[in-house]
Amino acid sequence: MPPFNFIKQEVRPNTIPDLKVDATFRKVPKHALTFELWKIDEDRLEAVARAQYGTFYDNCAYIIYASSLVGHYANHETITREQKPNVPLERYIHYWLGSNVSEQNRSNVVHKIQELDSYLGNVASIYRETQNHESARFLSYFKKGYDVLSGALINSVQKVRLFQLYGRKWLRAIELAEIEWSHFNSDYIMVLQMEAITFVWIGRSSASIERRSALAWVQRQRGKDSGTICIVDDGYEQSMSAEHKQAWNMVLPLQQRRVFQSNQQLDSNSYDSKTNGDINGSSNKFRIYKCNQRGRLHLDQLDVGMPSKDDLSDAHGVYLLDNYGQSIWLWVGAQTTQADALTAMGNGRAFVKKKKYANSTLVVRVLEGQEPVEFKRLFGNWLTVWQDNTRGHKPVSTKFGKLDAVLLCERPKMAADTQLVDDGRGERVLYRIFGDQLVELPATKVTVFTNASYVVKYTVQCATVVPADLASVGVKSIIYQWNGSEASAETIAKADSFAMTSFESMQGAEAMFVQLYEFDETPHFLQLFEGKLIIMRGQRSELLHSNNNHNWDFKTNIMLETFLLKIYGDASYNSKAVEEHPLSAISSKDCYVIKTSHVWVWCGQSSTGDAREMAKSVGALLGESSLMLEGKESKEFWQSVSMYFNQTLVINGQSCGSSTTSSSSSGAGSMCNGSNNSGGGNGNISPTLSNNCYLNTTMPTKPRPPVQLFLVWWQQTQLRCEEILGFDQKDLCADSTYILDTGTLAYVWLGSKALRQERDKYTAIAQSYVQNAPFGRRSATALAVVRQYAEPNVFKGFFETWHDELGKNFLSYEQMRQELGSVAPSNGLSEGSALHLNNNQKDFDGHKKYPLSVLVQEMDMLPPEINPLRREVHLTHDDFVGVFKMSFYEFDELPKWKKQELKKLYKLF
Repeated sequence: MPPFNFIKQEVRPNTIPDLKVDATFRKVPKHALTFELWKIDEDRLEAVARAQYGTFYDNCAYIIYASSLVGHYANHETITREQKPNVPLERYIHYWLGSNVSEQNRSNVVHKIQELDSYLGNVASIYRETQNHESARFLSYFKKGYDVLSGALINSVQKVRLFQLYGRKWLRAIELAEIEWSHFNSDYIMVLQMEAITFVWIGRSSASIERRSALAWVQRQRGKDSGTICIVDDGYEQSMSAEHKQAWNMVLPLQQRRVFQSNQQLDSNSYDSKTNGDINGSSNKFRIYKCNQRGRLHLDQLDVGMPSKDDLSDAHGVYLLDNYGQSIWLWVGAQTTQADALTAMGNGRAFVKKKKYANSTLVVRVLEGQEPVEFKRLFGNWLTVWQDNTRGHKPVSTKFGKLDAVLLCERPKMAADTQLVDDGRGERVLYRIFGDQLVELPATKVTVFTNASYVVKYTVQCATVVPADLASVGVKSIIYQWNGSEASAETIAKADSFAMTSFESMQGAEAMFVQLYEFDETPHFLQLFEGKLIIMRGQRSELLHSNNNHNWDFKTNIMLETFLLKIYGDASYNSKAVEEHPLSAISSKDCYVIKTSHVWVWCGQSSTGDAREMAKSVGALLGESSLMLEGKESKEFWQSVSMYFNQTLVINGQSCGSSTTSSSSSGAGSMCNGSNNSGGGNGNISPTLSNNCYLNTTMPTKPRPPVQLFLVWWQQTQLRCEEILGFDQKDLCADSTYILDTGTLAYVWLGSKALRQERDKYTAIAQSYVQNAPFGRRSATALAVVRQYAEPNVFKGFFETWHDELGKNFLSYEQMRQELGSVAPSNGLSEGSALHLNNNQKDFDGHKKYPLSVLVQEMDMLPPEINPLRREVHLTHDDFVGVFKMSFYEFDELPKWKKQELKKLYKLF
């Protein structure tokens, strides 16, 4: 591909012969935890007072410098604390551009950024932020959101002000220079401030969490002011009192009302299925270019299939990562010159212009060895990022295989690290689902087949009677659903229905639901079988279960006379045995169990003692076994296993890649998620994962991806999300739904007051997230669902602190509104009104609204979402009453013929 040639760059630092650092920057301690904020207004650099943190002007540019300990997060409340020189720190510089910032301010802030970067020694990541398109890291600095004031009104004597409020996790309050209906949108909350009264206009499409945040914002703005608050519902403006209506009409005449219905644009930290495709697509989503400075900038695109850390190989170079216009990342090697480090941001901006991406595109410069988590997770193989997040707790005592069950109950952080709720010794009931058949199996069964699904009802067994420890464990029951790689769509649908029905039947109980696929078994699921789970090929299942015989065993059944099992793992919580045949290679690090006329346990010379113990325990299930060590095999062994094993396959001391590539596509171990196939028992093999099925079978004490928390919601058919960096328990709100992605398991947390659609369709949320998560690693396929107040220890342990009582005093939007009753008239709508109680009215309010002039047009002129036979539901309440002289609730009670007559009379039929 020919290189891109850029003639002009936004930044030309070589025009500055010597960077002189502003005296204001010199006050910043170079090696301290701190949070600093400066404003650039024309040619002045001013430190912003701490009381003003979170308030910006749209005609100014701002600079933020945040420094924190590695793995921790700074925010606007961080207090400056000096650190010892050997303490590693994370440093971030952000420059934020208001929507009306001048070109002079844009240029000035770029030069000031270079000064600050140079003063700090070029060790900070630099983010270019724009109003309304901020990064998740920028937003994390302001827990309650931020305000943007209009620069045009700084010297105005105007006493009436209009604000547009939106944002679920971070509320943005944007002051608007003109007070016009054109700013109103049903997605937003609008606040109209007057001297004696504050109107809060609630858009019908705004979320409960936004409404609560908006009321809290208004109360903070009022302070001790005794002014009146009037809450106005979208479409019910005519319900205001005459006095309030008169005040409103003075600035926003109701006869000019026009409210837009368009959805908000996707934020940079949101995704949906239409923009990101499937998970494998998103891992190939970005392109890598090598920057070559030859008089002018040249970009040479690297020819790589799956981008990896190894592609950033030149420590003297600069690489550009194009995340398809969502974000541009500049990676600067450790040996790069200071000049190249300083010009990197300019190169990124030049690339944005050349590609005609939006001016608001996030541009970030990162330095080798100082890369933030947001950058590292774009790569599927960036393992070093996980190492700093390993707490190192070991769940096993010195005696092999004995879990310290008491410690798991006492320490949620250990439970979270190991993903072990308990030691797996509780009661379990096992069901097999194949096609439309559902059969309960003996509890002692440890064998599953790849063409079936299984449901396990497990009762948690605590190793303690201490009330505090029992509360810490959090759950009493777990419903597991395991889907084989060859299971048909019919089988999986039947298993889904049975598992979710079982979970829903425990609505009031402390229960958790976990859905797994063959290659994503969690540590606790494997612990239920004490590391002896055996996964057999589906074709054997059809023979074994043909006569509805579910009590067969390995030692007597002729159908299982010969087979080979490969042992994965080396402990009871990460081990399983998978049938494989034929083998293309045998690694000396592996262990195998081969059943012919005799049971053989073969262990490679590089295998660990723990792995051999697990192999022997599986062999004991099959009958009397003999241990064979590599290099010491008997002649009888080679003769007995010749159809599976021969000496030419053994690759001495080699790991054969990930130690999983030895299986061919005909083995159970190479089969992957076949949930989308239909009919019969033969599933499809995932072309991208066929050699990588058992990615998540590593010991839980090994490094794991950093945990990520997302607030998620449905917007029509798209899943939207906001990432919360530096999260804590207070970030979980009862009226919302969240996903906690631990790298091996994606937890869906259902708030007790969340929308019914989210509470009922939790698996759809989880599956949409898994398929579309925009990260360079295969996101967790294993899904778990937990409810508020019934969180398990394996979930709670990912939070720095956890208080079971937190959130029980939650105030809903309706409750907050009632508490403001003395100052917030309810627009004449009593508690028993249609708006509050009637389902038909709620359905009426849920439709997009249009002016009467649009709805009376000819059929072919109507907007596509309008049903010509139900035009009336697209009127606002006020327009409906104005036309029909009654509410929709009263209209809906009329006989059908009467309703049609009225609609014809007013040209709405």
